[in-house]
Amino acid sequence: MPVAPEPAGPVAGCGDSVGRVASTAKIEAFLAERRNLILAGIRRDGRPQLSPNWFHWDGQRFYVSTLRGRAKFTIFRRDPRAQLLVDDSTGFRAVILPATVEIREDLAAELPRFRAIREKYGVAVPDEAEQLRGLTEEGRVLLAITPDGPPPSWICWGLD
Repeated sequence: MPVAPEPAGPVAGCGDSVGRVASTAKIEAFLAERRNLILAGIRRDGRPQLSPNWFHWDGQRFYVSTLRGRAKFTIFRRDPRAQLLVDDSTGFRAVILPATVEIREDLAAELPRFRAIREKYGVAVPDEAEQLRGLTEEGRVLLAITPDGPPPSWICWGLD
């Protein structure tokens, strides 16, 4: 079984194995693919809590839908610090970055972002009234995740 190579480029900055910085277009293209975003938060006892999530990236923020009953809802209500990983385990490509999470509970205002997540992953999107009703009944909220720095400050490999 192949072992993922360690990134040989710079530790900080979206570089590949020879140190070139990945273009914003290549980062955007990678984030547009159907991948999981691994979201890490900090439990009350200091241990990390990780969860795989579908996401939408709009060029400024990542968006993740979650339920009020999930651990990540409780964690990010208490402490908005996060770490994100989007990876391609077969192509040895990855993006890792620190970020800050904001919980958005105005579901009607966030319908376009909930819709974007569903569309990205090929899930049918009901009309707005039905979608809003379903999100409300499920107890959904939207996590708006803002990177702590621009893409050149992220850790990336395999994108160039």
